[in-house]
Amino acid sequence: MIIRLGEDAVPLVLDFRYRMMVEAGGIHSLADDWRELTQGYYTRGYREDSCAHFGWQEQGRIVATAGATIRNDFPSFTTKARCYGWIMDVYVLPEYRRRGLARQLTRHTLDWLRRKGITLIKLTASEEAKKARLYEQLGFTFTNEMRVKFDEAT
Repeated sequence: MIIRLGEDAVPLVLDFRYRMMVEAGGIHSLADDWRELTQGYYTRGYREDSCAHFGWQEQGRIVATAGATIRNDFPSFTTKARCYGWIMDVYVLPEYRRRGLARQLTRHTLDWLRRKGITLIKLTASEEAKKARLYEQLGFTFTNEMRVKFDEAT
């Protein structure tokens, strides 16, 4: 069953986010204070209704999550839409995978964003999600975005 998570569930969402980052190999990029910064961002977003997380609950336990936030950074605020949605924190505990939970939760976040009038939605997909074509099945397409990463100055 899908439920909307509240402020009391932020520690759990952060734990799931951390697990996701570990599995995706992105743990090295997290700042020392990532947890406090993210908790503050999520809490403010929940209160402003610009951020939401949903959980899949089984036997009183959350076993999967997915979240969405509405972003209005540059250059999006210079477009007619003014903002876009960002899907985040899609994570399923290993023993509950391959049951379609990530797909159902992501659909739920997409519905939440649609109800808010958001017309463009973005995300960063893990290698596992790419292989499963999870997001393509939900209508996402690859873009021409490119990145370069410089080594930190020593």
